[in-house]
Amino acid sequence: MPAKDQIRRVKENLWADFVIIVLALASVGLLIFELSADLMAEEVALIRAADLLISLIFMADFVAGLWLAEDRWRHFRHNWPDLLASIPISDGIFRSFRLLRLSRLVRVVRVMARVRRMGEIASTTTDRSAMTIYTVTITSVVILAGAVAFFSVELQPNPDVNRFFDALWWAVVTATTVGYGDIYPVTTEGRLVGMLLMFFGIGLVGTVAGLVSGYFFGRR
Repeated sequence: MPAKDQIRRVKENLWADFVIIVLALASVGLLIFELSADLMAEEVALIRAADLLISLIFMADFVAGLWLAEDRWRHFRHNWPDLLASIPISDGIFRSFRLLRLSRLVRVVRVMARVRRMGEIASTTTDRSAMTIYTVTITSVVILAGAVAFFSVELQPNPDVNRFFDALWWAVVTATTVGYGDIYPVTTEGRLVGMLLMFFGIGLVGTVAGLVSGYFFGRR
């Protein structure tokens, strides 16, 4: 497919992708709010209903993409994380297991998949600003995913994690390899999250730092 046609096709779906990103971030926000706030039964029911609605939208988007794809099997192999992100898991017995509560974080996978779609525009242009925005966005999503995952598994067992900002602080410190040591994981799941964040975060943060330094040296 020519580069111009590819750019036009991506731009046509840009607003739809933006809506999905907003919904995915909203779903993650619902998770954070549900874990950190003392909610009444009516409020919990409202959050579950909103999560179910978001999941149905995700499912409809995945099915539509699969139906319109020329090679459906290839589309499925390439976008199977989107299917995971469309499964509602707010109700039932799954809520009694702390580890399975992490499965709600597949919403973050949805965010990363959609940001990757937007990155197709940046990959077909020589505009440095587009590539910088794309890289910074990916890095922010990875750090956010690590913070939400850490918050989900460490909120009650870890006395140093009392609010989401504590988890976000830990994720930024870990991804940048600063390592103050004021907050650290005390559960096996939390350590696994830390290992993944260190593995992916170091490279992404280093890339952002390289882009920023290249920008300033280029202007000089």
